[in-house]
Order: sequence, then C-alpha cells, then structure tokens
Amino acid sequence: MRPGFPLGRGVIAGVLLLGAGVGGGCSSVELPAERFFVLAVAGSPDSHPSAGEPVVDTLRVLDLVPASTVDRDHPVWRRGHEVQRPVHDRWLAPLDRLVTDGLRQGLARHGVAGLVKGAIDAGGDDWQLHGRILEFAVADVAIENGSFPGSGRGSGVVATGPVATIRMELWLTAGGERRFRHEFGETEPLDAAADDPVAAAVTAFGRAFDRLIEQVAWRLRALPPANAGPGTSPGR
Repeated sequence: MRPGFPLGRGVIAGVLLLGAGVGGGCSSVELPAERFFVLAVAGSPDSHPSAGEPVVDTLRVLDLVPASTVDRDHPVWRRGHEVQRPVHDRWLAPLDRLVTDGLRQGLARHGVAGLVKGAIDAGGDDWQLHGRILEFAVADVAIENGSFPGSGRGSGVVATGPVATIRMELWLTAGGERRFRHEFGETEPLDAAADDPVAAAVTAFGRAFDRLIEQVAWRLRALPPANAGPGTSPGR
C-alpha cells in the first residue's frame, strides 16, 4: 500500500469488528489470583525445652545469604536437577528476609540471649550469628528423619513422598573470633491428604524450620557463657 493511500470503509469496519471480537474474548478470561505466604514460627518460650536463663546479654542475627540455587520468591519443588515453582504462589517477602526474621524471633522465644537484635539495630552486641541458606525446597525423595541431642524428636522413620527440606550453614563470632560453624538441617513430610499442595508445603516448612531453630538454640546453649564486658560493633 502506498503511503497516504486511504482505507476503504469496508476495511475500516472489518478492522473494528475484529478488534471488538478479540477484546471481548480477552475480557472473559479469568487469570488465577496470586497468593502470598508467610513462614510461621510456632510456639512460645514456655513451650520450648531449651528455654531457660540467657547465656549471653546480646545476640545479633545478621542477614542470611541465600545460595544461588535457592528461590527467594516462590515455594519450589526439586526433582533431581529440575526445579519447579508455582508461578502464582509467592512468599510475602524475599525468603532470606523471612528466614532471618524467623530465626531472630525464634531464638528470642527460646531465651538464649537477654536481647536478640537484627542486623540494622543500633548498639553493641556480644555474639554475632552469620549464615547461608543452602536449601529450601520440597523434594520427592525418601529421607530418614534425623535427631539431634536434646531434642527428643528423633524417630528414625523413613518418610517417603514430598518432603520439605531446609539446610542452613551458620557460624557464630564474638569479638571477631569464631566460636562455632555448623550445618543445620531438618525435614518434614507434606500432608498426603491435603487438597492444596502449596499450602501443605508452607505448613511443612514452618514445622521443619521450628525444629531447626531448636537445634540452633541447643547449640548456642552448649557454648560457655559469654564473658562480661563491653559489646562489639556489628560485623558480617
């Protein structure tokens, strides 16, 4: 068609009718609604067997760093080398922020320190807890539920099917000196009867995470009490 060539009325009418038909068809399509999930930390200080006198005045939990294979936005399923994620189901905030906040709140509920701070909270500290999130996914594998000293929860029963798996590497420093470094992990089978697998996965993650926090609290309580003295400045 030459530039400036006028369109006939029939052509214009056809284009308008086509546009109306496409627009009408699109308006009838309903997109799935997005859902947002939080990572709940269950229990209170009285419900935790490790609750007792604080072993340090001030503990600072620094921001955890997710491994490159950890999805910060969605609960994910891992099947071998393949990772699948529900595109319309998301964490309410980046996963590393939810895990950092949950770890800080959980350790505070366990009473391991007189005050448990976050990375940006003002003032000094006696201990600093650093870490990485190594794995946070549902895996279709058979995993034997392990135990750790003081938990009283080790069953040794093999769980088959979808299992929520959490692994974190944590290390504690005091005055620039490392006090311990350890990899913590927990698993929790999904409810096989659940109608909503994503909601079931989030619930399983919460249970596994609560037990992992209990591991960390037990490990901190196994350390010698911090020496009295002025706190150090935040470090990473």
